[in-house]
Amino acid sequence: MFLLFTFSLFGQNANTPASTAIKANFTSASVKAYQESATLKIEDYYQYLTLLSNESTTETLKTEIKSSIFRLFESEKVMVIDFTSTEKNTILLSDLIDKIANKNYTFTVSNYESSIVASDYWTTQYQLIVTQNKIPMEFQYFQKIVFKPIMKTFGSSKKEVWTLFLGEITLP
Repeated sequence: MFLLFTFSLFGQNANTPASTAIKANFTSASVKAYQESATLKIEDYYQYLTLLSNESTTETLKTEIKSSIFRLFESEKVMVIDFTSTEKNTILLSDLIDKIANKNYTFTVSNYESSIVASDYWTTQYQLIVTQNKIPMEFQYFQKIVFKPIMKTFGSSKKEVWTLFLGEITLP
């Protein structure tokens, strides 16, 4: 009996709890719909970067845009690819935001492909075309998409709501 209890206890700690595992809470059709929704968040991110890099965008609006960008991500300390550099190293999202200010970049995102779902995330691959001074640069990126339950307050009640967040961006 003791042995059975020990295995049961350790077995439960070995993986992500079922209550927070994507596959335990959603059908494959639902996950596919959330993956499509995540591509819209990626597009929002690059639209925000376009506005942020536009020299005619007011400073007040840029402050709001930065806040909107950070709300898309799981963490403000997320690492992204520095497309402004020839080395294509990873940098903090906040550093990229500072680097592109008033540089007039435009972004086109296409060819999305999502990976197999892990316990609380999946990876979406996409093609990104970054244009500055009419010169396009093409990239293939992987973006981690985190999907997890978050406690939200609605008036005086609290409810667990599954939420999509953008995560780190890497090269293939």
